Amino acid sequence: MNNITTVVEREKAETTFNTTSEYKIGHTLYTVTTVFNPASKESLSDILKRLIIREGEKILGESGQEPEKQAV
Repeated sequence: MNNITTVVEREKAETTFNTTSEYKIGHTLYTVTTVFNPASKESLSDILKRLIIREGEKILGESGQEPEKQAV
């Protein structure tokens, strides 16, 4: 079973790119791990665009404003 875990971990390491950064803000140290999967079908700009739109819709929904209708 140890051998299987090693193979799975090796395959995971080969298919993902992980970076860890530490940021100190005030007296708090934040550790941020960035994970990139090259097999992903979505680009980083697509992901960021989706997240920004989702957050904008949440903000508009909380303020009671109607979101603008988008042309397709």
